[in-house]
Amino acid sequence: MHAVVTVNKVGMKLKKKQFLQWQRAIIKYFAPYIKEERIYLYLLGTLSIITTAANAFLIWMLGVAISQITAGEFSHLNRTLFMIAGIVLFNQLLRFVYAYNFQRVTLRFVDRVRGQLLMHVMRISYPVFSKFSKGDLIARLTGDVDRVLTFVVNVPLNLFANSIVLAIYVSMLFWIDWQLALITLTLAPLFFLSQRFVAPKTGRASRHFVHERAKLVTIEEQTLANLKGISSFTSENVMREKHRNQFDVAREWALKVRKIHIVYNAFFTFLVYFAGVVVIYSGISSIQSGQLTIGVLVSFLVYIRNLTGPVRSIAQYPIQLQASRAAAERVMEVMSMPGNVQENDKTPDIQIEHGDIAFSNVSFSYPLSEKPVFSNLNANIAPGESVALVGASGSGKSTFAALLMRFYDPLNGSICIDGTDVRSVSLASLRKQISIVWQEPFVINGSIKENLLLARPDATAEQLIAACKSSYSWEFIETLELGLDTAIGTDGVSLSVGQKQRLAIAQAFLRDSPILIFDEASSALDSHSERMIVEALQLLRKNRTTLLIAHRYSSIRTVDRILYFNGNGSITSGTHEELMVNHEDYKAAVNWQISRRE
Repeated sequence: MHAVVTVNKVGMKLKKKQFLQWQRAIIKYFAPYIKEERIYLYLLGTLSIITTAANAFLIWMLGVAISQITAGEFSHLNRTLFMIAGIVLFNQLLRFVYAYNFQRVTLRFVDRVRGQLLMHVMRISYPVFSKFSKGDLIARLTGDVDRVLTFVVNVPLNLFANSIVLAIYVSMLFWIDWQLALITLTLAPLFFLSQRFVAPKTGRASRHFVHERAKLVTIEEQTLANLKGISSFTSENVMREKHRNQFDVAREWALKVRKIHIVYNAFFTFLVYFAGVVVIYSGISSIQSGQLTIGVLVSFLVYIRNLTGPVRSIAQYPIQLQASRAAAERVMEVMSMPGNVQENDKTPDIQIEHGDIAFSNVSFSYPLSEKPVFSNLNANIAPGESVALVGASGSGKSTFAALLMRFYDPLNGSICIDGTDVRSVSLASLRKQISIVWQEPFVINGSIKENLLLARPDATAEQLIAACKSSYSWEFIETLELGLDTAIGTDGVSLSVGQKQRLAIAQAFLRDSPILIFDEASSALDSHSERMIVEALQLLRKNRTTLLIAHRYSSIRTVDRILYFNGNGSITSGTHEELMVNHEDYKAAVNWQISRRE
């Protein structure tokens, strides 16, 4: 029996030690985001002390007023009431200053954490989306960050404020009647024992809830992002059923968390009223003996009543921390996730003058994939040369461009621009000097002008119009009532595929980079849009090294050379005429596309 008790004590000590360890680890991790608010934190701490002292004095003065009324001492009552009014006014002023600055601190903390999390996701873009869904990331950016705020800011500040209340109010209890105070404090262990039972259960339920909620947000995000597809497949009922099932799972865990809180609050409220009854019963004899007045006993009870909030909060802190722990760990998981490429702060910038590109013995495979995309690949692209990247889907065309942009680093070999290894220069300077037109153009929910300025924030109105004319975008923009100020909606929903591609080409004109990557839209375009894009591309690639990820034969007729990706980690280089003679797969692909057009 003694051995069992010893083992249980050791287990409790280990759990407490682990609790403190991860609590310190999380606070230490997020401390830099609150460090700049130190002055305001000191101010909030000072305000807590002054406010609590003012409240304690107010409660005492209320007791004095009641005693004066019951004793018939009305001559002093006016002065007492005047003092009470002054304390209330002063206290409300302090509360306003505290609330305003508390809100300021919390909002700035959330801004820093959410901004850093979003920036990190943007920097590592490719690997993060291979592990987390968009809906899950949105849940981490919003609800989880708010829970981190509770863990790092709200709980410590409230713990300090409630500790001050506890210290001052308990001192007042002992000052009034130490015997009644001791009777009251004998009930305190019950409050804290209750939370020791509740906290682990709340932690488990909360962790399950945040994970299931993230799955629910993912379903909602996928639904909103694929409305057209859902409607075309008449899958509304399927998606609604999927959403309902996941909502039911999340709801069950939310109810479990809520049920634990309801039971805990009910038990806590019972203890509060029980303490009040005990104090009144014990205080009656003191009033009868003349040791206490009714007003002082009322003040004593009010002190006890006002202590219940801080005691409840302090007792609930482990519960709140357990509930917030899972959210904090989810945020830390993403923020600690390394990117595929690394650089240090002292990495020099690159200035691309010619645009010579060289892949030397490059080998690459995606993380968690055993199949190599490239094996000892060698390719050279001369300055100003236009090269089409052609091959079957999944053969490595987009990967070739991604490696050049350093979204990934090769496992072996090197990639050089103008003789400089891209791994030895800063990512920002490299990507600023490469214009890319994605297969699905990058647009934001804003106006046409706002989207164009993404490429060049300092562009003038004349430069915007010139870029639009060069990309043949102006012909549809000038027909719009608001012109460049026209809102294009989420994902550019108000524009056609061809219009979005031409808008993306206008962005490339504005960026004016020495290297251009054009990832051609795989979806079918009408003949007018296709002709406009081809003509705009011919203008854009003048005096630029151009990589054209081609999906249509019509696009590659005017390039200088073709790199055909064989799908086995190698490429074949040649002109269209050479490949039609020497490469059976290329010839078959071209003939198949020609036959489809006929």
